[in-house]
Amino acid sequence: MTRNGLRTEGQLFRWLFIASPFFLSGCAPMLLASLATAGAVAGYAVSRDSITVDLDHPKERIWDICVDELRRRGRIKREDRAGGRLDGMIQKADVVVTMGNLTPSAVRVVIRARKNMLPHLDVAQRLALDIARRAGEEGKASGSPAF
Repeated sequence: MTRNGLRTEGQLFRWLFIASPFFLSGCAPMLLASLATAGAVAGYAVSRDSITVDLDHPKERIWDICVDELRRRGRIKREDRAGGRLDGMIQKADVVVTMGNLTPSAVRVVIRARKNMLPHLDVAQRLALDIARRAGEEGKASGSPAF
């Protein structure tokens, strides 16, 4: 049966399923797509309680960027450079940044933010975007190749 131009209710649900990522996504995917062309972001993933960003820079440089951005947005409670872990506080949310090498020139950064024991993905996403933005700007300045 045709109802308001839609043939079936199944077609409506299929259309909503396909279109929902566009309605639910924010500016982050667009920003990360532009950073990826600069050679900074190799991957970006969102889970229930963390943001994961893969960056095309050495671990030492990403560590410095993470420390600077965490200090700029809040405060650092604990640094463990050898273990690749930063603990901090941003907007009353406990933030944990961990990083590990994917390759000698690429790093995976995982950011978790919790407020009152609940995930606070807004804080984690803003920090991840700031870190990716800084890595992208430095990638452009150093002339790293685009993906």
